Amino acid sequence: MVLNLVNLTGDVVYKCPRCGFTTEANIWMFRCPRCGSPLNVEYELRKPRELSRRELAKVLPVKELVSLGEGATPMVNRRGYYFKLEYLNPTGSFKDRGWALALSVLGNDVTVVEDSSGNAGLSLAAYSMVKGVRARIYVPRGASEAKKRFMRLLGANVVETPSRADASALAMSYQDGVYVGHSWNPFFIHGVKLIAYEIALELGKVDNVVAPLGNGTLLLGLHTGFRELVEMRVIKEVPRLIAVEASGYEWAHRALHNTPPGPQSTLPEGIMVPQPPRLEQIVDAVRDSGGEVVVAGDFDVVDGLREGLRLGFIIEPTSAVVFKALRELKPSGGTVVILTGSGLKTTNEIHSLLAGS
Repeated sequence: MVLNLVNLTGDVVYKCPRCGFTTEANIWMFRCPRCGSPLNVEYELRKPRELSRRELAKVLPVKELVSLGEGATPMVNRRGYYFKLEYLNPTGSFKDRGWALALSVLGNDVTVVEDSSGNAGLSLAAYSMVKGVRARIYVPRGASEAKKRFMRLLGANVVETPSRADASALAMSYQDGVYVGHSWNPFFIHGVKLIAYEIALELGKVDNVVAPLGNGTLLLGLHTGFRELVEMRVIKEVPRLIAVEASGYEWAHRALHNTPPGPQSTLPEGIMVPQPPRLEQIVDAVRDSGGEVVVAGDFDVVDGLREGLRLGFIIEPTSAVVFKALRELKPSGGTVVILTGSGLKTTNEIHSLLAGS
């Protein structure tokens, strides 16, 4: 299905980071027609004049943004680290930033198709409702019941599948809609990159940024944003990116360190992903920043949930993995920790884990 892009400002091009294929971004594409790799988008950089939601929206290549008030999330200092509270976005995760831009470039008469373990699907359902488009979301059967219920309440057609891999395969093969999956979507990453802009404009120099790593949209958004800020001379260098993967799904860690997979995690569902399509880009981003990848298991998740609550953060299991990196690496200098998703969507599960029921 050919879908024309709308609402764009300036010249936007698709570029394949693997083979170099380049073309004008006037129709919807997510995969390189030459080599099959995920595409990136490039456009003229716009330097923000101040730290405000209105000014940061001008960084993005659209005339008008589909918005629920995402972004401008608080950053608080606890025990010498800055915590960026992305779980306070409208649907309770950083994914809202990506869909605000990704849906803004699509027309209204379309069915958007996604595969998700929860947060991306819930966010897409909310932004689709506001934009007035139909959403079909494939989710693994074991995903959070609360998130699946909210997707349905927001009007999405939710299709449950045996596994996350099945969800991805079925979503990509669905013929009566347009696959906009966040792990492949090149515009999604540019929505997420505004996290880096907010960090840099509020703090200036930052030495480390710690974040969970699954499909890589957060890590690549951060890397893209910081690289652009260096190019515009807002900051001098990209901070060290420290990513945390789930045990058994440590694709980047294995690529960097040639290690065997560990026992499979069962708790941090947001980063329990089949091999991410942008793995090569993820590894390059970690290396470019002089960063590192840490692996967290289920015990680390439980410890992280407890640590988060001690600091006043009601976060979900996926977010809790960041505390493993703080314990293991003890990063020095200015460090920002991204807390990605709200625990209020998984209250029963968290209570069972921490209360021992």
